[in-house]
Amino acid sequence: MRSKTTTNQVDEYIDKLAPEKQLLAQEIRRIINASVAHLEECVRWDSACYFFYGPVCYFVSSRSGIHFGFFRGKELADPGRRLVSRNGQTPHVKIRSLEDIDENYFGDLVREAVLLNQN
Repeated sequence: MRSKTTTNQVDEYIDKLAPEKQLLAQEIRRIINASVAHLEECVRWDSACYFFYGPVCYFVSSRSGIHFGFFRGKELADPGRRLVSRNGQTPHVKIRSLEDIDENYFGDLVREAVLLNQN
């Protein structure tokens, strides 16, 4: 019987990013996984995606950093008004440095997005 070892697609995705973006992506990934433990993690549409009863959120490399987006972002409360959407893009937060990352705020967005998919 053969033993099949699989590598996580998101690990591979992050490993291919530029070093300065890897740190940002790893932190976003940590926050997503800490916020909701049961999300399915994979790479789709050239992005690291998270699913629970449908697509929840994603992060993707951008020219200037990382975009952390939400498939149903227009339905999120977004009290900090950090979600942006241009030219039909999925609403996302632009992350250029670790200072742009707000763990509590991002965790709240992830949990709210999961609740939208559950209802």
